[in-house]
Amino acid sequence: MKDYTEFPPLKYFTRTLKNCPKSALLYVQIWQKKDRHMNVVTYKKDVRKEYLISPTMFRNLLSPLMFLNLIQFIESGEKFEIDILGPYVNE
Repeated sequence: MKDYTEFPPLKYFTRTLKNCPKSALLYVQIWQKKDRHMNVVTYKKDVRKEYLISPTMFRNLLSPLMFLNLIQFIESGEKFEIDILGPYVNE
């Protein structure tokens, strides 16, 4: 993590580590894959290859992040649409 612009804001990442440490790595990975509109679209068939976990585990790790108001996600039949909440730059 040499480039901190690709790292989540410190206060959000700290909240993730304290409340749902199992989801912290996924949060960092999603943050790195976001586009300029703070969105990530991941197809279920690609979850195993990109995140090295099953789609079910992916959904189960996303849920705590949603309850912390760090992300919002919609799961459809073939993809996950994730909106990252929070500031655009590191504080």
